[in-house]
Parts: sequence; structure tokens; C-alpha cells
Amino acid sequence: MSKSELHAFIDRGLSDEAFRNGLKELGPEEIIDYAAKNGFSFSDEIKGRFINRWKGVYFCPQAIIVGELCPGLIPAGYKNLIHYAQTTCSSSNLKEEEGDFRSGARY
Repeated sequence: MSKSELHAFIDRGLSDEAFRNGLKELGPEEIIDYAAKNGFSFSDEIKGRFINRWKGVYFCPQAIIVGELCPGLIPAGYKNLIHYAQTTCSSSNLKEEEGDFRSGARY
């Protein structure tokens, strides 16, 4: 997985208001296209995470912040991507992951 590209994407989203605003209304495929147009080259694994909205991903500290930057990824009725992931796989680590992120753990 190309974590460096995902981290760069997150960093840009956090620091660049215009970039962040461009993500707000986009769905999964549109986010991938928008990222590519802005110079990001995601691996197939990262693209799959966006397309599947982190479905079945039991550990990804970046999921919550990506959901905040890209609210169009969060399915209706879920508070964030980890909340959604909890419904798609069974792992006792998921609730801990959400807590770790909020306690200041770096993505």
C-alpha cells in the first residue's frame, strides 16, 4: 500500500482549504479522480479503500481523518468510516482504533 501518498493527501487536505473544499461533495470515484488531477498517484489498494469506503478494513488509523476530509465517503447513518467498518468486519481493535485517533495518535 502506498501509505506515503495517502499521508500526503491527508496533509494537503488538512493544510489547503481550497483542496479540502473540493473534496466535500465528492463520492469515492470522484475523490480518486480529483486526487489524480492534483498530482496524487494512489496504489490500487488505496483506490480500493476509497471505492469500498474502508469496508472490511479492520485497522487503518487514517480512516477517520479521511472521512472528515471526504464526508461523501461516509454512508448515510454512520458517524465516520470506522463506525461503518465496524459493521463490515468483526474486530475488537476497531473501537480502540477510533479512541486512539482521538487521543492524538498520528495517522
